[in-house]
Amino acid sequence: MSRPSLSAPRRSIDHHRPSMDSGFIAGDIDLAVQSGWWKQSNQVPPVLQGRKDIYFECDESTTTNQGEQTMITRETFILFQDYSQTILTVRYDPYDPSTVELEQRHEGPPKTMRQDQMEEAYDTFGRKISAAAIAKKDQVVGDGSAASFVLEMIRPLEDALWPISTRSYGALVYSNMANASTQQHDAIRPGDIITIRNAKFQGKHGPMHAKYSAEVGKPDHVGVVAEWDGTKKKVRAWEQGRDGKKVRQESYKLDDLRSGEVKIWRVVSRSWVGWQKKALA
Repeated sequence: MSRPSLSAPRRSIDHHRPSMDSGFIAGDIDLAVQSGWWKQSNQVPPVLQGRKDIYFECDESTTTNQGEQTMITRETFILFQDYSQTILTVRYDPYDPSTVELEQRHEGPPKTMRQDQMEEAYDTFGRKISAAAIAKKDQVVGDGSAASFVLEMIRPLEDALWPISTRSYGALVYSNMANASTQQHDAIRPGDIITIRNAKFQGKHGPMHAKYSAEVGKPDHVGVVAEWDGTKKKVRAWEQGRDGKKVRQESYKLDDLRSGEVKIWRVVSRSWVGWQKKALA
């Protein structure tokens, strides 16, 4: 299967070494040339191997110089959870690996989306995600985990940017840090993605105002927004993997968040981070 071509024109790239106060995650890493990681397709340097807070893709090409020297060129694009990225370029002769050359460069996160761009992303992806989630009610999706359900809602969408583990799912719509700090960039819509980390909800619910306390997302939980009630600050979400494996609807009253964080994301196009469309497998 051919690799996705990711080396299309990108945003301007700062080729200088980033300063320690660059304000984003991507920065120079130990390339560990001697470890030989670069001989393998779809691999990253040892310092990044096993990391659950990155997402990466590779683009590889092979050229032959007048039938004599063969050169492999591989670019690895590594996205961090703030959507800054590191681009690694490897060039080497597979018959003489000692010729290897490695380079790294870095880009900051993309600009915050304008409201019209947020609405366009919703029309392109959010509506489809919402419809797909509704269709999975009472089913077990993937391995039954919360993250598997949401990934399977995104996977079929051509040109959708995949999540960075369970940390980031696109453009930030809403953020709530234990109700000490909240921000909102657009209306919360069905088909947006809700992530909950190390959260404790405490309050009253039901007609009898019974007290309740619930811990969610230790460490991570994720679902698809089904409905948003702005007056009650209540999110209904399609989810699985918390109370049983089947997809069901759960509600979260955001005013009852006592600790931890709740974020809501809008799935966006790959072009937001300067990546080309990827052919679906």
